[in-house]
Parts: sequence; structure tokens; C-alpha cells
Amino acid sequence: MKILFVLAHPIPSPSAAWRRVSFFAEFFKKKCNKVFISGAVNIPPFRAVANVEKGKGIPLLKTTFTLPFWWNPLISLLNAIIHFVCLTPLFLMLRPKAVIVSVPPTEPCIGLFLTSRLAGCKFIVDYRDESEDYLISISKNKLSRIAFQFNKSLMSALYKKSDLITTVTPNFVDSLKSRGVTNVRLIPNGADVTVFKRYDKNIIRRKLELGDNDFIIVYSGGIGGYYRLDVVVKAVKKLVDKSLNDVRLLIAGDGEISKILNLARKLNISSRIKYLGSINDREELAKLIATSDAGIIPYDDNPLWKNSVPAKFYEYCACGIPVIATVHNDSYLEELIKKHEIGVTSPPLDEEKLANAIYWLYKNKSFREAAGKRARQLIEEKFDRNKIAEEYLNLIETTL
Repeated sequence: MKILFVLAHPIPSPSAAWRRVSFFAEFFKKKCNKVFISGAVNIPPFRAVANVEKGKGIPLLKTTFTLPFWWNPLISLLNAIIHFVCLTPLFLMLRPKAVIVSVPPTEPCIGLFLTSRLAGCKFIVDYRDESEDYLISISKNKLSRIAFQFNKSLMSALYKKSDLITTVTPNFVDSLKSRGVTNVRLIPNGADVTVFKRYDKNIIRRKLELGDNDFIIVYSGGIGGYYRLDVVVKAVKKLVDKSLNDVRLLIAGDGEISKILNLARKLNISSRIKYLGSINDREELAKLIATSDAGIIPYDDNPLWKNSVPAKFYEYCACGIPVIATVHNDSYLEELIKKHEIGVTSPPLDEEKLANAIYWLYKNKSFREAAGKRARQLIEEKFDRNKIAEEYLNLIETTL
């Protein structure tokens, strides 16, 4: 079976979208399928030509680009046209049995849906978060809101006519069904338990020039936007003011890191923050997480995140560390953390309460250790990405 995965993101990257797609692609290839991944090039400069790289035997086709300022409706429309022009020739050349589009963003969907219908190819959407509602929520004028509301209606119609739509949480299943989408199935995120696991903590800490007794909080992923690392830095400052001089924050990812480092300098806690760059290699990232005492998910207060669980949650848990999350108290993520006793939560955007939550975890070593073991067990039992990929492939084969 020939399968084409399509992302509107640059590839490879440290993003959750890339980690999900690349894992599924590698798994499907091992099952004797012919797999391709299409993604975008970084801009500037514009290099929208077929740049083929080999990633574990899978061609990475950098055939398109996505303009920034995607929250502008006109730019979003232009991106849809760009993806249609760039991806249609690729599709016609490869002639896959199934095309799987990772959203958000949604721009590649319309063109590929039309092309797949003409070619008799199965069209599958892998829906990872409620991006249409997010764009509506951040629109700064009435015209933008109307445009993005129209986009949501258009995408709902497309989802209904897709051969299959998969999504990552039970809440998203319910949300899509409320929009009239019936062909939706749950394929959750997870972690590869053979890579994300416990490693020798002290060996890795010495390589990073960290103390064996430091209390280390790790953050991995995009920096900025709805992940408020500035709130985390301010919470660390409050802990330092309480004479917790062994608290450290490790950051791995890309985005608005200069703002975070500048804030740390302004608060005179630069020595407590260590930025390790963008890490694409899964094993390297796993070792970084495993060397830490807790992993943090610092959501902002947008109620849309009540239905979300980021990929970093599963990776933290698989490495056997507890989770700290700033979430609303009726969110699915808080439900997971409290039900399984695998971490602590605090309200979004409140650095005082976040500092208190971190301090409690800092003082309760026995809970941290037990929570880490429970977190690892949760991933092994319910969110092992190898088992999830097997289920996904069976679902696609049934669809074909």
C-alpha cells in the first residue's frame, strides 16, 4: 500500500505533529508499505522545490511552503492556494492509495480532497486540535471572525465527506460529532516506550553540567503562543526568593526563546534557566526528559485547551517523571493527572499558585517517585505508540 502523509509544517522538526506523523510513517514502512512524507520548507528563503531527504528510508518531500501570519484570513487563503498548486503535482506523480493530512493547519485539505476524489484515493484527516475555534477566538475584528467561522463550516463539510477522520482525545471525538462528523475514530497520541523511558539520571546530568541534587523541571516543545513559559520563569523566581537555590528549568524547543531568556536576566535568575536548543532526535530528547524531576505543561487560560493533551505529556510520563500542568479544573488533562495521581496542577497564568504547586512537589519526594512509576505504567498500558500505530494501520486498511 502506498501512503502519503502531508504536513504544512517544516520537516523534520521538534513539533508534536512531526513526531506523530514520523512515528506512524516509520511503523507503516516496517509493515511493508511504501510511505512518503510531504512537508514545508522554512521561509525565508523561499525554496519551494522538491527537496528529497532520506529519513530512515522514508522520502521527505519538501515540496511547499507556508507563509507566516496564518491568523490573517487573507494569508490563510493564500496558503491554501499555495498548497494546492504545490501538492497537486506531487499527488498525481505518486498516486497513493491513501493520503493522510495532519491538521492544523487546514490549508492543504481542500486541494488534496478534490484531487483525491478525482484520482479515487482515500482521503484521511488526522485532527490534532481545535484550530478553527482557536483562530476565531484570537480574531481581532469582526471580518476576521466571519472569515474563520466560514472556514470552520467549510472544514466541517469536508470532514463529513472524508473517508476517515482520526483525532487524539475523546473530547475531540465528541466535539467533531457535535459538528455532524460521524466517521471519526480515536487514535490518541502516545509515546514510544522503547525510546522514551528511564535512563541513568546522574550520567546525563553530568554531561549537562547539572548537580546530582538539583530539582530539575523540563519543558519541551514550541516556545511562545499558548505555552506561557514566562509564567514558569516568574514562578521559578518566587522559589528562588524562598531560598530554593537548587531549582532549575531546562528548555528544549524553538520559538520565542529570546523573550524567555531576557525575562530570566531581568529577574536575575539566568543561572536557573538552561536552554538546550531544538532537539529533533527522539532518544536525545528522551534522555533530557529522563534526567529531570518533573515535566511542565504551561497552558494559557484559553478554554479550548480543556479538550487537549499535548504530546509532551505522554513523553514525560513514559520517561517516568511526574507532570506539572497549568490547566482549568474541568479539563481532560487535569482529569488524567488527578485520576492517575501522576502530578500536580494549578490555574493558568497564576505564577504564585504555580510556584506553590512546584514547591509541594519539590518537598514530597516520595510522591514524585511513586507518581513517576504510575505515569510510566499508564503509558505502557494505554498510550504505547507502537500499539496505537498498529491500531491505526488496521483502521486504514479497513477503510481501503
